[in-house]
Amino acid sequence: MIAAESTELFVGPRTALLQVVRLTSPTLAGPVHAHVSGPGLHSPRHGGSLVAGPFGYEVGVDVSSHSPGSVVPAQAVVRADSGEETCTFSLVVGSPGWTVHLIGHVTGDAPFAVLRAHLDLALTDPAYRFAVTSVELLQPYWDTFPQHRSLLLRLISEGRVEVVGSESNVVGVSPLLSSLPNGSSLAVSSLAEAERSVYSSFLELRGRARAPHVMLPVGSSRSAPNPWVTAIHHDWSARYTWPRVVCSLPRDYYVRGSVPLPPAPADESPAAVFASHAARLTGATFPATALARAAAAHPREAFDLHSDIVARSLAALTSTVDSSVVVWNPLPSPCTDIVSVHLPAARNVHVEFEGEVLPTLVDGSTVTFLARDVPSCGWRTYSLVEDNIDHGWKRGYGTEIASTHYVLSYDPIASLVAVDGPALQPPKLTGPVTVWHSEVGEKMVGSTTFTLWHEVGHLGPSELVGVLGTRTPTSGTLPAVAARLSLAGPPLGPVSPTVTPVFARYWLHEPAPLGGLPANVHLEVLGPTRLRVVAVSDGPAFDGVVRLSLPDGWSASWDSLPVSLPAGGYVSADVHLTPPRTPGCHPVRATLHGLPFEVYDIALLTVPEWDGEDPVEVLWVASVAPVVSVAPGSSALLRVVMASGAHGDLPLQARVLSPRDTWELVGPFCVSGVLPAQGRTSLDFTVSAPTWALAGSWPVVVRVTAGPLVRTTPVIRLVTMAHRD
Repeated sequence: MIAAESTELFVGPRTALLQVVRLTSPTLAGPVHAHVSGPGLHSPRHGGSLVAGPFGYEVGVDVSSHSPGSVVPAQAVVRADSGEETCTFSLVVGSPGWTVHLIGHVTGDAPFAVLRAHLDLALTDPAYRFAVTSVELLQPYWDTFPQHRSLLLRLISEGRVEVVGSESNVVGVSPLLSSLPNGSSLAVSSLAEAERSVYSSFLELRGRARAPHVMLPVGSSRSAPNPWVTAIHHDWSARYTWPRVVCSLPRDYYVRGSVPLPPAPADESPAAVFASHAARLTGATFPATALARAAAAHPREAFDLHSDIVARSLAALTSTVDSSVVVWNPLPSPCTDIVSVHLPAARNVHVEFEGEVLPTLVDGSTVTFLARDVPSCGWRTYSLVEDNIDHGWKRGYGTEIASTHYVLSYDPIASLVAVDGPALQPPKLTGPVTVWHSEVGEKMVGSTTFTLWHEVGHLGPSELVGVLGTRTPTSGTLPAVAARLSLAGPPLGPVSPTVTPVFARYWLHEPAPLGGLPANVHLEVLGPTRLRVVAVSDGPAFDGVVRLSLPDGWSASWDSLPVSLPAGGYVSADVHLTPPRTPGCHPVRATLHGLPFEVYDIALLTVPEWDGEDPVEVLWVASVAPVVSVAPGSSALLRVVMASGAHGDLPLQARVLSPRDTWELVGPFCVSGVLPAQGRTSLDFTVSAPTWALAGSWPVVVRVTAGPLVRTTPVIRLVTMAHRD
């Protein structure tokens, strides 16, 4: 029994197209001849023997008498060794002219060998094109293999490689898009399966297309090129006229498809909003470098950078006094929300705005109040007025709290009720539970604390920022303030890495350092006693020197290499080493001098017999306290002691990784040090609990890197103790 169905495939010259009808049957064997008939339909009557293709036996039908989308009753007649069979079906007239753009791509955290595989395929098959979906890959790759720079730039200029991602450190390469959509893995075992998969994706995607073009990223972005992508490109073109299926770049799809480019994501964070106005109104330097770093950094580092920028920007916009509070709104619309400020010392005050007394909560030195209708991208100044009224939390009764929008009742099988807002996720509370009331809101305290604020329809953090100080007039919007200062002021954010020296292969641990690297240095191990030193420029022309640091007992053919690099250039030099007889791991360090900070790379060389039955560990965590406790208003050290069995110094960097609630308690995020040969050193973080800190307990780990080596401490318990009255 045969079956027939129309497809969206077309064959033949564009001036005399034939739509493909697919024929299938479990009994067909030997030479197969077929034709399709129907009103206004024509196909060669029992023409040449059909050959099975990716979609079965394919018959070309002239449908030029009908418009696309028409449904025509049709009959297929098939003759084979098994005899003649017929079937009727509805032929849906297809739409020629479509193009499927197959996009090969490689992403930022893929191994260098993966990018090299894409390059090799592009060199082998001129049809292959691919996108690099992160400049965080491209920059390290051609820093490590500067000899490939000219190849990459040539392929980019020829339109065969496209950089897709955020603003690039790569000279002359401007990314077009910020990201790629999800595509198809094409995880199949044959070319026919791969072509059927592409066709299915085409049918699914074309319904959302604005023009006769669809984009289909193919393969995994962290592996070598998909083995079928170029085979599809060539085989499909030999079989079908429409739809075209070709290897492309994202820009081919957007330009030829007349599809508007997705806008680059704008930085609408409070840090960017406040900094832009502070720069405009005070002449201070806009922190573009710090904001770019924050966009790619670890969330903790991004939080620190944003907090620093907000503090500097609002300090530039606010006059410092402690008798009033300026509430700033970074949003493009007016905002009503809760604001908290911390006073230098506990005071009994309430908050006023233009003589109106506002509900106020005073909890130690923390003052919390409801700021209503703060103008968009603007401010309001509130007065702090001394009085003798108790504005603190007051003990309540029962097991229920409420706000303008929510009612929360506690029972062991907690189920929550919303008045106006959405239903609440039941908090994980265990008894005994107490409730507290204030002028601003209510809270329930058990194993954790859950607070409902009046007139606030959300449960997340406030969008408003309150700082001690004043600004006149008492209310306004920043866009409406005319700029009066034009002299350059201090930067509104950091401009260079705070922890140096910088490890040359930074991408093994983090994004590019703050401000990027105008130049870099790399060590390539060519043999047990032979290294290659490569210095590269990623910015303007650079003059500097590379110095080798050798462990005791080693000697080298040279230990200092002056470098003079043109913009984007590189230089390499081999160095021959003479090792001692001492077995073990010996770190050789190359340091690039001439930048505002040092950049170094490390090669770990071993002397034979070290890796025997009982090798010495190169780097390990020698000790760390299992618990660090701190009381409100005090501080304590979180100390990690590192030890090494290496026969040479190791530069260290350590990052503290902890939950969001601890980011203001423990810091800095990153510290550095030098671990002496076969010695120990301490890496210290400070845990500081302000006077208003609440009791809590959180897990913390410290990740320590020494060049390519990474070690992580056991979990440390960070505890803030309760107030003692």
